[in-house]
Amino acid sequence: MACLLGGIVQGADLVLPQTPSGLVVQLGGDAKLGDRLAVSGRYIVHYLDAKPETTAKARATLKAANIYGLASAETLADPLHLPYTENLVNAVTIQVPVKISLSEVFRVLVPQGALVVTAKTGLKMADLKSAGFVDITKTKDDNLHARKPWPENMDTWSHPRHGASGNAVSRDTAVGPPERVRWVAAAMAEVEGLVSDGGRNFYGGVLARDSFNGLRLWHRDLMKGELNDSQFNLPKLSPARARPVASGKYLFAIVRGKLAAMEAASGKVVNAYPDLGEPDEVIHHRDIVIVADEKHVTAFSTQTAKQLWRQPANDPRNLAAANNTVCYIRGRLSRGEQAEAMAVDLTTGKTKWQASHFPWLKRVYRTVMHGEHVAYEESSLSDHDAGNVLHLLSSENGQLAWEKNFAPGMNHKRQARAMFSDGDLWILHGGKENTTTKESTTRSPIQVSALDPKTGKVLRTHPAGLAHCFPPVATPRYVFAGVLDMTDMKTGNTIANRITKANCSRENGWVPANGLIYTTPKHCTCWPMLRGYVAMAPASTQANSPLKTPIDQVDFPLVKGSEFTDIAAQNPAQTEWPTYRGDRWRSGSTMATGPAKLQTQWNVKLQTTPLPDGPIVFDWRENPFVKGPVSAPTVAAGRVFVARPDAH
Repeated sequence: MACLLGGIVQGADLVLPQTPSGLVVQLGGDAKLGDRLAVSGRYIVHYLDAKPETTAKARATLKAANIYGLASAETLADPLHLPYTENLVNAVTIQVPVKISLSEVFRVLVPQGALVVTAKTGLKMADLKSAGFVDITKTKDDNLHARKPWPENMDTWSHPRHGASGNAVSRDTAVGPPERVRWVAAAMAEVEGLVSDGGRNFYGGVLARDSFNGLRLWHRDLMKGELNDSQFNLPKLSPARARPVASGKYLFAIVRGKLAAMEAASGKVVNAYPDLGEPDEVIHHRDIVIVADEKHVTAFSTQTAKQLWRQPANDPRNLAAANNTVCYIRGRLSRGEQAEAMAVDLTTGKTKWQASHFPWLKRVYRTVMHGEHVAYEESSLSDHDAGNVLHLLSSENGQLAWEKNFAPGMNHKRQARAMFSDGDLWILHGGKENTTTKESTTRSPIQVSALDPKTGKVLRTHPAGLAHCFPPVATPRYVFAGVLDMTDMKTGNTIANRITKANCSRENGWVPANGLIYTTPKHCTCWPMLRGYVAMAPASTQANSPLKTPIDQVDFPLVKGSEFTDIAAQNPAQTEWPTYRGDRWRSGSTMATGPAKLQTQWNVKLQTTPLPDGPIVFDWRENPFVKGPVSAPTVAAGRVFVARPDAH
């Protein structure tokens, strides 16, 4: 059965290529399946069974294979319920008849997650279809394969500003005010930059994690180019280089100075794009890759990497694409050339319109396209309010519609960001104004306003949070600003949850996608906050969710083992170290006299074979909260106790 799940296990990529790594749950059957998957170093495998004796046998099998930890076995406390939150597991294989319903399996699987059902279960294709599964197929041995579809209310975030259009508004309506932490992964340093597509998050330059459970998938230093290098340190992204752009199948990025398409699931380079300088910007729209280097704007086919068209352009910048139009600005200002706005056809590169008579074009920081509009953002990128202007043009003919000066509602690196949503254009404004001198500086309320995209007229205004060193983003329901302030566009209410804050970035502080809210590791010490790679979930929509039960009404089952407390046991001696911090006062000290000279008294090898290398184990080694393969020892009653965190 191992050949049915993994992209690197016995040619399994021919069967389920969308699951080459991740969290796999096996319900019953032979535990050797978990052994074969875990040995690759790319999977965490949970073996579950309702019978304790079957679980014990599976645990012994996995321990004998020296991969316990990457694979583990547990007895189901409730034979009708899987012990996972929704959208968490990458693949489930049902080996024998079980009481757990297919709807419960559907609940825990991630979107696009795989289901493998053996013929022994007696389940039919119609059963899987009625549970909501798609792409159902039958193998020669009568096993069934299926997939959980991608929900219509979930969106991706494939570019630094959501999509190729530059409009930093996710279409994700599953995102809501965070009430649950979905996953956290520790980080060794601050990380800026995140894009997400196909259920995979890509950080900095570049680390890939599963969007739904945070498991490490692969890594590649884009400057050095080695895939899954054991000496990997995540490099920071340069503001002067093209940033990675994701699609469901590929990650487009600059690898060793050249544009490449990497397989999103594995990080392998599958396409290179020839005849380019080092690109300054890259976007991906409708299966076309559009690249700006210092002399050209060039379009390539995503699938074949063949050039579709090329436009000469000195210092092209501010690439954006929507519908069938690509916009950019060209003109090398350092050589006295005039800045010129260009709009060209997506598929042919033929010029639709061009305009060089706007004096503000040389100051444009970003371009946003939406429907019949193209917005040019003029931003101060400082603490000052002056120099922040929106210029709205027609995307069809380049005619100026209106302009608006305003103070962005940010403390630092202020941006006149345009966010189009549901027919309106939203802006975040307020804060420090008239900042020419300290004496003239005033403050106005931090607010979000919806403008008419055709006229610039203010339609409605709501309170909002003050953004710090990161610009606002939005979904169809909420504008994200402040620390973690979400303004409801419909009611005007602002919901604040300061469990964490966004990282400093000129592109995005938060990323609302996949029904979750993501933040990246930051160095801020403003107050105690959730750190690392973080994914936060809204309140559960499950009708009978235990999270909706008051804590004093929750029944926490107690599982008793075969051993009992020895009430006659003596208290630890003052010279012993019976707890992690030494004693019940957590003093971290002892009355014992240390040796005059350190000598090795004894040593023991706890594991003869190390766990197999791979992305999972690499992540464990990098975890700053677990120092090494064994825990700090505790000493009592003549014995030394240690835990092996990676083994269980």
